[in-house]
Amino acid sequence: MLPDLERKLLRILFNFTIQRRRMPMMGELERMTGRGKKDILKGLRQLERERYIHWPNPPELEEILVLEAFERGSL
Repeated sequence: MLPDLERKLLRILFNFTIQRRRMPMMGELERMTGRGKKDILKGLRQLERERYIHWPNPPELEEILVLEAFERGSL
């Protein structure tokens, strides 16, 4: 089970790719999560470690690829 921030980030990343056909910018993530850059980067690194996302060029957000859109075991 993912912590709240990681689950929220995963949903935001997935929804942005579907609705806006791009990844969100850091300012958008800060506004949507209510968290600072440091916490967001930590959450994204955790999502990458758990293989929910592929992030080839940190800290560039544009290249993030969502590998699993939903939390494992949630469906």
